[in-house]
This record gives sequence, structure tokens and C-alpha cells, in this order.
Amino acid sequence: MESLFLQQVLNGLIIGSLYSLVAVGLTMIFGVMKISNFAQGDFCMMGAYVALFITAWFPGWMGWVGSVLAAAAVVGLLGIVTERLIFRPLLTRWTDIDIIMVSIGLFILLENLAQLLFGATPRMIPDPFGSATVRMGPVSTSVLRIFCFGFSIVTIAILQLFLNRSKMGVAIRATSQNRFAAQLMGIDINLVYLLTFAIGTALAGIGGVLYGTLFAVYPLMGAMPTLKAFVVTILGGMGSIRGAIFGAFILGVAETLGGNYIAMGYKDAIGFAIIILVLLIRPAGLFGDKEAA
Repeated sequence: MESLFLQQVLNGLIIGSLYSLVAVGLTMIFGVMKISNFAQGDFCMMGAYVALFITAWFPGWMGWVGSVLAAAAVVGLLGIVTERLIFRPLLTRWTDIDIIMVSIGLFILLENLAQLLFGATPRMIPDPFGSATVRMGPVSTSVLRIFCFGFSIVTIAILQLFLNRSKMGVAIRATSQNRFAAQLMGIDINLVYLLTFAIGTALAGIGGVLYGTLFAVYPLMGAMPTLKAFVVTILGGMGSIRGAIFGAFILGVAETLGGNYIAMGYKDAIGFAIIILVLLIRPAGLFGDKEAA
């Protein structure tokens, strides 16, 4: 029984690490630009399809790692185009409903476009480690899952170093705290917005590759990561990167344990139950009263 519990906790941490990539990107975009990007999961989907084609040309683990980097670059560039042509003209509007509706419209457009181009048949990104497994005491898992977990942790750590140690990272944090004060200090807000959206979508692209490798790639795969990212963002506190990271791991473990000990059909409902409980106790979320980035 103890080994089963530890096994489910490990599985939950691995799934939570995937959630964290998508949620941190969503949190950055909201914290800096105040945009609720409902198309975030579709950037995951596009990253997964980039990896699918790259790994078809370059098999093996080197091709897989290259596909992750290619997905981050391609989706990040697409994020730049999206921010510049779609969202930036809307940032001067008096209400947020325009941005929300455009975001939902982009979500629908990308899903249908992917289905038109790639078809509806699910595909699998090849396992670069050949389904090899590793045993760690009473628990075991695949090498691929451990690698995905480690890749997610390293990516988040690099992002934190960038935000805390680099000049542009400090500018992003300053803008998330007070946009007008940042402008008075000479920070180029438009550049910050562009870079923030690029980083946020690139993280989603990386998460899509990992998600697609562990599960499957298909045009509608972005809906669930988007839902989970919003759950995590609200749970951790809107705009809090630290909250998004902790919230993702909490949700991953809770879903895995709930699916095993309660019922798999109620797995997705557990996240919403946790949100309700947390918001009743702390309306701002777990880290909602902390700095946003």
C-alpha cells in the first residue's frame, strides 16, 4: 500500500511538472500584460506538432531534444507575431472583453486549422529511450518520464534565473508590479510585452512536446492543458509564478491520488474542488498576495 501511494505521488509530480510549464507561461502573460490567454493550450499543440515532424526526420534522443528546442523557437516566434498583430492593438481598449473574445476566437481558429492541416487522427512522438524503465526503491517509472520531469525543472530554474538576475528579467518583473512606474524608469513596455508573450508561448511549446510524448498529439489536445493551466493559475494566485509552480505540483499529485483512490472519472473534478477550498480560505490564492513575478 505504501509503495502504491509513493508511486502515485511520483506520477503526480511528473504530471505536475508538465502543468507547471503551461501555467507559468500563462501566469507571466497575465501578470505582465493582464491578458487571459485562452489559446495557451493551442500553443502547446503547435509545439507538439513541431516535435512530431522534427523527430520524424531526426530519430533518437538527440532528435527529441532538438525537437524541444525547435518547438520553443517556432512557437515563441509565433507568439511574437500573435502579440504584435492580434493582442497589442487591443491593449488600449477600456474593457477586457475584447481581449477575452479574441483569445477564445484564436483558440477555436488554431484548433480547426490544425485539424484541417494534420487531420484528427492522434499521433505519438516516439519515445527516444525505447520504453526503458528505471526503479528507485519501492517505485518505478519510465526513463522518459524522469527525463521530462528533469527537463521541466531545469527549464523553470533557467526562467527564474533570467527573471531574477538579468536586466530584462528585472524589467519584466517591474512591469508586472507597476507598468506606469516602469515606464517612468525608462523601460520599453512594448519590448517587455513582446518578450513576455514570446517566453510564455515558448514555455507552452516545450510543455506541448513533453505532454505529446507522454500521451498523444492531436488537434484538440490543447483544451485540457488550457483548463489545467487556468486551474493552477487561480489556485496559486493570479500573476504569481511561484504560485503557478506550487499549484501545478499540488494539482498533479491531487489528481493522481484522487484518480487512484476515488475514481478515475472524478480526476478532473478534483482540481476544481481544490480551487473552491483554497479560495474559501484564501480568496487571492496560495500566493496571491505576493509579488507577481
